[in-house]
Amino acid sequence: MPRPLDFLLLTALLTFCSGSQAQTQSQALNAPILSAPIYVAYPKDGYKVAADHVIFEGSVLPGASLSVDGRRIDVGPDGLFIEWLPLKPGLNTLSLVSVGGGKTSTLTYNVTSALPGSPARTVSIVPGSLTPDGPWIRYGVNTLSLPDRRLEFAFSGRPGGKAMFWVGVRGPFTMTETRSGRYSGDYTLGNADAFSAAPVRFMLTLPDGSRAQATAPGSVSSLPGPRYAEVTAPDLGRGINPYQAAWAPAGGLETIYPRQGARFSLVGENTGNFLTRLPGNPAPGVPELPLLEVTRSTAKALPAGTVFTPAQLLAPEVQDTGSHLAIRLHLGAQVPYLLTQTGTGLRLSLYDTLGDPASLNALPLFDPLLTGIVWSQQQNSPLTADITLNTRQQWGYDAVYDGATLVVQARRPPAVPADPAQPLAGRTIVIDPGHGGSETGGAGPLRVNEKDIVLAIGLEVAARLKAAGANMVLTRVSDVQVPIYNRPQLAETLNADLLVSIHANALPDGTDPRTRRGAGVYFTNPQVGPLAQDILAAIVGNPVLSALGQPGNDGLHPDADLALTRPSSQISLLVETAYLTDPGNLRSLMSAEGRSAYAEAIAAGILKFYTDSASPASAQP
Repeated sequence: MPRPLDFLLLTALLTFCSGSQAQTQSQALNAPILSAPIYVAYPKDGYKVAADHVIFEGSVLPGASLSVDGRRIDVGPDGLFIEWLPLKPGLNTLSLVSVGGGKTSTLTYNVTSALPGSPARTVSIVPGSLTPDGPWIRYGVNTLSLPDRRLEFAFSGRPGGKAMFWVGVRGPFTMTETRSGRYSGDYTLGNADAFSAAPVRFMLTLPDGSRAQATAPGSVSSLPGPRYAEVTAPDLGRGINPYQAAWAPAGGLETIYPRQGARFSLVGENTGNFLTRLPGNPAPGVPELPLLEVTRSTAKALPAGTVFTPAQLLAPEVQDTGSHLAIRLHLGAQVPYLLTQTGTGLRLSLYDTLGDPASLNALPLFDPLLTGIVWSQQQNSPLTADITLNTRQQWGYDAVYDGATLVVQARRPPAVPADPAQPLAGRTIVIDPGHGGSETGGAGPLRVNEKDIVLAIGLEVAARLKAAGANMVLTRVSDVQVPIYNRPQLAETLNADLLVSIHANALPDGTDPRTRRGAGVYFTNPQVGPLAQDILAAIVGNPVLSALGQPGNDGLHPDADLALTRPSSQISLLVETAYLTDPGNLRSLMSAEGRSAYAEAIAAGILKFYTDSASPASAQP
């Protein structure tokens, strides 16, 4: 459960502690790690990696040597080693030997290489690989489009065979080996199919004539419709957009973040999810839009026979809240919506909503921030509003229901500071030093975890911005754990102008650590782009840091899908200062000079962004 916001506010208002104090506390807790003659930061002993190499990183005592299975490993004067270590298939029992100060130390380490997509050779059909892996349901098949009736079944087994499947008594149907040892086939439900938990059976015939059969753990049902459901997941805020409640196509990025109480039509269900389709006609030549998965724990199916009433938009109202322009849409019902940024403003799509665009476009709506709203609706498509704002830079947006009224908000541009020496006066900025407490973040090969490194940087960023006039708040000022969504909740509760989360990067399994280095800035919403560019340019251009990302600087990452970049109520971004998996990057993070340079650059990028945004040339589009 997230901690109450009053706890967060108390934490945020604590007196800044120094980075050295926080690091000293962490080091005291990890005294055995600091004194160990051989320290492996990654992977953990007994780890299973789905690759034929692993990033093997850690440190020995300064001046000592290291060998793994008799092969000498490059070690820096500070004891650092970062090795792209090859693995044999299965269990690798590694023998580590370190020699230093006339003393020899040994350590045995176990790592297993288990490559994905390689079916066991001792069985023909791999247990646990079959789909459906739970109840698969379609409602009102005769009203569904062909893509929504199509079910795809699959299993893994011995490569090179011929496979087929049955659904209940229907079949056999052939399957295709889509990749080595993976067989797939699809079945399109017909109007006459009245399946009720029908089993799905498979048979694989090998070239030698031997056969294997298996039944999937799930089943197929074709039930009467229509059926409807309602979102039950509580709203965490106006623009936080939590991952748990998101609707997304299978295996795809989040598409929509519905509000509690919104009702929607059910196409069907699969394991752990409801399935829905938001109405909308794809452009000519564009494939049918995918079904969206709704995590079952975030919604409830309404009783059969429930009548669904579309929303009806009549007369929007414009309201001035002081810090925001608010557009109040009286809908009479809570429906799903999609709110995104465009080059000149916002686009709102209201699903299951009726409205007369001609009448709506004739309504007079006045506000200094609002250039205009153009409504449109095509057949079987959402009612859409293109909201044009009278500002070049956007500063935050969100939408939330007030009963059956949807309130869409756009933040007003900040006032130009009266004192040029205080360019951030009146701005509230939240700095989030990533991780904390039991969430250590990336493993630090030089025996200091990511959480401690970024805390020191975050504290200095806050001090620098405070000196420029900003009202500074930190999500943590010591080594404590703060739940992930409490961080953007804090920013939204304070009506903050900016949320910056500070981290240190690391590479995923299966990636050579020699291929990636340098700073990266991650963001989701287009309004963040100019600030992201300013921060990255300041890091790359800092004389202490300029060589650390060349060649192959990590760069900008738009369209990031992270809890601390999705919030839209304020400009929100995440800075990955450097890679813990690159020796030069890591050493810059471990040095006081390097940490200060990262803090200086992040603060300089923020100052440049606000200074440029306050100029008359940037105020109007």
